[in-house]
Amino acid sequence: MLSFQDKIQKDKKGVWRYARFYDEFIKSENRLSLNVENNSGTREIEVEEINKLLKVSHLYFKREDENETGSLKERSLAYQVSLAKQNNKKELVISTSGNAGIAAAAYCQKAKIRLYVFISPETEKAKIYAMQKYQPIIIKSNRAMRLANYLSAKYKIENLRPSLNDSSIEGFKSIAFEIFENLGMVEALFTFVTSGSSLIGIGRAYQYLLKTKEVKKIPKLYAVQSGNIFSVAKEFEQSFSVRERLKIDWGVKGAGKLGTKNTRRKKEIVELIKLSGGCGVYVGDDEVAAAGKILKSNNIFTSLEGQASLAGIIKVSEENKFNKVVCILSGKLRKSRDEIDEDKIFRAENFEEADGIYNKFMANQK
Repeated sequence: MLSFQDKIQKDKKGVWRYARFYDEFIKSENRLSLNVENNSGTREIEVEEINKLLKVSHLYFKREDENETGSLKERSLAYQVSLAKQNNKKELVISTSGNAGIAAAAYCQKAKIRLYVFISPETEKAKIYAMQKYQPIIIKSNRAMRLANYLSAKYKIENLRPSLNDSSIEGFKSIAFEIFENLGMVEALFTFVTSGSSLIGIGRAYQYLLKTKEVKKIPKLYAVQSGNIFSVAKEFEQSFSVRERLKIDWGVKGAGKLGTKNTRRKKEIVELIKLSGGCGVYVGDDEVAAAGKILKSNNIFTSLEGQASLAGIIKVSEENKFNKVVCILSGKLRKSRDEIDEDKIFRAENFEEADGIYNKFMANQK
């Protein structure tokens, strides 16, 4: 087995620097990048004031919010759409709470692949605005996930949704490899989890490093959850009371509001966390707000999910002393926007209406 250094493509950066680590190899001519600067990796930064406040020797913020499309989902979709291009796919579908749809739209535009994006009526306008820049076919529905699954099954269109598509895991491996290459071994890593594809990608990457003896142990992995998302956290918090949590967080516009509530990946997520010695952590809106205040006071503006990751560190550090820890800031804090083009957003609430939209675009193609 080749060592980590032997497999790195040292003339590349970001996702494609680690192209030889992915389960299915993407040929160089099919590797998509949004521009010259894109896929160049993200920064790991320290803030001395936060280190002192939390009494942590080294807390690194992994700035996934600085990706071109504003979130860590870009790593996953760069790989997924490049794989689709390699496999000569002409159309793709995804249901999304926002960030995955933005990244998918950007890469599909680059690959000249038609993309159907199903979104909830509750999706933030700022995320819809960002999607529309890349001109996907946006379909708003109260049954977004179900209709996307229907379209995928009936017309044999690949569904990119990370919770359903196992190829989504591959691009996320680059986060761990990048952290290891830039920082060496770290003690713990905190990230917000819904479907868990990103945590599994990170965990599998560290398992590879363990197998090749690049590291002696896997960092403690902490899956942070909040709001209506708690399927992993409740496996670790013995005092977890769903009823009490829902009193506080049900229906709030907080972290993970539209994310995957019951992930099919839970078994592997829990096994990876236990193997690493980490934990699932639930944080309430008040804890997320407190963490957000700390970040904003230090000129770091990130999504509620990123704020929740720091809230997880604060909560866990009450009983654990960390020397070298990474907090993944998974998405950017988007400015509120009203100027979306409603005329270019379709509506569908049943299979017949979804069929109508699909057939309209197929007819136009002919």
